Amino acid sequence: MNQEQTNITTGKQIRHLRTQLGMTQEELAGELNVTRQALSNWERDVNEPDLNMLKKNGS
Repeated sequence: MNQEQTNITTGKQIRHLRTQLGMTQEELAGELNVTRQALSNWERDVNEPDLNMLKKNGS
């Protein structure tokens, strides 16, 4: 694994996927039933989402 791959955080992955889908933080937060502030904190790696919640919403 190279250095770039090891720097990929959950927050960076969420932001990347959100922008690939052309969604705003507000839109994705609504889909996940969380606040925009919570989503922003995830993207900035302030904290991480509950993975069980993401699995439930992703199915």
